[in-house]
Amino acid sequence: MQAVVMENETNPKTIKKLDKKYNSKRTILLGPISKDEKPWQRVLTIVLDIFFGALVIFSGIFCFNIINNRAQGTPVSLCGYNAMRIVSASMLPDHKVGDCIMVHSVNPHSLNVGDSIAFYVFTKDSNLYQTRLLTTVSDEERSIEYTFNYNQILGVQTKDICEAAQNGATLVFHKIEVIEQDETGCWWFTTKGTNNASIDNWRIQEQYVVGVYVDNSVAAFFAKLLNNASRSLWFLLVLIIPVASLAFLIMRSSIKDVQLAKLELDCIEEKRRITDPICVKNKIGRNMSKRDKFKVLATAPDESKMEYVNLLWEPDKVPSWIHKYYLKQGALLRPIQKLRDINRECEKMYRDGMSLAKVGAYYDKERAKIETQVKLRYKRISKMK
Repeated sequence: MQAVVMENETNPKTIKKLDKKYNSKRTILLGPISKDEKPWQRVLTIVLDIFFGALVIFSGIFCFNIINNRAQGTPVSLCGYNAMRIVSASMLPDHKVGDCIMVHSVNPHSLNVGDSIAFYVFTKDSNLYQTRLLTTVSDEERSIEYTFNYNQILGVQTKDICEAAQNGATLVFHKIEVIEQDETGCWWFTTKGTNNASIDNWRIQEQYVVGVYVDNSVAAFFAKLLNNASRSLWFLLVLIIPVASLAFLIMRSSIKDVQLAKLELDCIEEKRRITDPICVKNKIGRNMSKRDKFKVLATAPDESKMEYVNLLWEPDKVPSWIHKYYLKQGALLRPIQKLRDINRECEKMYRDGMSLAKVGAYYDKERAKIETQVKLRYKRISKMK
């Protein structure tokens, strides 16, 4: 950052020295210009920014998922987790009517006999239930392999599941009784409700499996939450309005921070005077870091330095050495101005016919008064802390 030297300003050597000491690359997009914050304040600010940012993103995705799942006619889902509600007594005593359950998308080839799964089935299409040439899959124990893809973040189900939901298929939650595969390698599942006397009269193709049951209390809680959210428009409104308001406030605050940072940077680089009305209104100088305040003050015109001090520091926070400097400068400049006034008065007295001796005596007397005043002022200033 190269300082531009203007007329009537501080010695170029001083500016060059400050440039060397305080030179730094600044990029507004990396955040607001640094301020004199304590470490714990910076950490707290970062934590809050991350928290509110994550809250806005999560709430936005959550609301989009609910709307998207309603449009698809599929269960409410989030990142591979699908929430649904039991509507029949076929799974008693494990699951009662009205219970909310959570199933996770799964690789069908990792399922075992006895696993509880949710799936779509065309209960009125008898062609799907015809016995085909199938062979039983070995009954060895397999580890459940959950699946995830980025589409699931937005609640997008697979094409087969979406088509099944939109074409009138029924969503069922039963246990696996038999696993078979056909000549193409596709897996077929025979299922049964724990409260039913006989197995279901259908076989399910692997692509219609929505997910496998997640058996824990946390999953049950979120299943209930998601189900309630999807069924209540008021819940959505209560969620969306605060999130939208928070997002607006964050965006507005961020834009303002960037604008203020741009003004501050312009003042530091001397593209704009800190005395400009817009800078004064936003107290740009008082928000600067300590080193930038000194840089701006050093590059200010000599006749405006005191005005700059008032714009860079609060009245009670001006560094003592700056106070003393300008008080000494004032103590020196005011006597000089008075001496000029005395000289003009002496010239007038001489033109009016007063003798040179009397004019000289008057001058010496007034000059002595000024010197006494200067000594008193310097003595007071030197005692200041």
